[in-house]
Amino acid sequence: MRGLLAATVGLLLAGTGFAQPRPDPADLPAMRYELGQRLKRFEAAWEKHDGAAGRKRALVSIEPLTRQFFSFQFGEAGRGLDRATLALATEDEPGTSRQWATSLYAVPERRVVDGTARDLSVTIKPLYPVKGDVPKGLEVQLWFTDKQVISAKPDKFPFTMTVPLPPLGEFKGLDRKLYFLAEAGREVRHTGAGVTQIADLKPRLAALKKTVAAWERIDSIEKATARDRAELVADLASGTVPETDLPAADLLANAEVMLDGKPFFTAAKPGQFWMSVPTGANTATATRVFVPRGLDASRPVPVVVALHGAGGSENLFFEGYGAGHIVTECRKRGWLLVAPRSGLMFNSGPPVLEVLAELAKRYPIDLNRVFVVGHSMGAAQTVALVQKHPGKFAAVAALGGGGGVRDAAAFATVPLFIGVGEKDGVALTGARGLNKALAGAKSLTYKEYPNIEHMVIVREALPDVFAMFDRAGK
Repeated sequence: MRGLLAATVGLLLAGTGFAQPRPDPADLPAMRYELGQRLKRFEAAWEKHDGAAGRKRALVSIEPLTRQFFSFQFGEAGRGLDRATLALATEDEPGTSRQWATSLYAVPERRVVDGTARDLSVTIKPLYPVKGDVPKGLEVQLWFTDKQVISAKPDKFPFTMTVPLPPLGEFKGLDRKLYFLAEAGREVRHTGAGVTQIADLKPRLAALKKTVAAWERIDSIEKATARDRAELVADLASGTVPETDLPAADLLANAEVMLDGKPFFTAAKPGQFWMSVPTGANTATATRVFVPRGLDASRPVPVVVALHGAGGSENLFFEGYGAGHIVTECRKRGWLLVAPRSGLMFNSGPPVLEVLAELAKRYPIDLNRVFVVGHSMGAAQTVALVQKHPGKFAAVAALGGGGGVRDAAAFATVPLFIGVGEKDGVALTGARGLNKALAGAKSLTYKEYPNIEHMVIVREALPDVFAMFDRAGK
């Protein structure tokens, strides 16, 4: 994840002008994490408030979101999400006190600490500038447990506080939540960030790294996952900020179990899993997988492959795009969900068939019912995959994106859904162009969604996408 962000930063900062001052590159990972948290809160509010008037008001603030993200105006993107979240519920404009309370966020010095650590340094800062002075009496609070709440009334920011860490006790590790509250008059903002305590962190990491370094070949999901987790947990312990909360204690403990050589990921173990799937000589693709309950080797089930947009990761379909609504759709049907990580590859995409071939050794996947849905860059990758591997997919969906068509014949019979928001200033032209290029396809559905922009299109289109998958899977 750190490599993906660095690559994106290097590519986009090099050629992008800023309406606002450029953020310090050192702050970008924490700002990106916080932006992701605010996006989740907005999506939760979107699910709750389905009135047309509120959603139309919110659209005004989220229309610029994608361009702000890719010009690294993370602060302004966060402001837009906060205003959009409020607009879903009311016509009222946010006052100064509310803007100050909602602008603040907490940045822990580290997300993974050794179990012997007694406290943690946390810096409070505004994600975006607010006009007007800090409200008198503004109070911030931090705590892990309600028995040790640390309070302060800062009059300027950034402001650093030290928070006691609860004892780890006999546990080998705990994935905790650091709670943060900002209160300005009647305005209150309450959030949380993941922080992990791990007993004997350094020796356990050293032992894991020593074992994986001795392997001549990375020829199983367990080996690839253990290797990559050693690097991930070490990065988090050194101060790297993840894009989302990760259960690092569980990830490390599970990696240690994987060293016994036995299969860890099996059809008998349902749930959501992070894994690294071997896709070449000592190479692997980071993948997040949902495994439904009740799988039976004698009854293969469909699999949905979800390809995220640029700047995203394997976590985006699970936690975003409508608060992970695609997981709900797959759970209802008893289907597997596979979300591989992609680099910035608009014309190719991740090694989907290689990932599925490896997973099919563990799970009863029906390789004749492979469905693909991609958003933005993932939509372009979906179009490229159909042309690269004609006949391999039962149905595909391209949402909020287009893609180059070199071989229209590859789409002659595969059901294809193209969905785009009519307010999508990023992808509307490309989606219309894709529809025109494939006008001769027999199973093409094209739909423009009114009052929808680039990010919300996935949530709004998923019911139509799965209706097509249902028909194609019969």
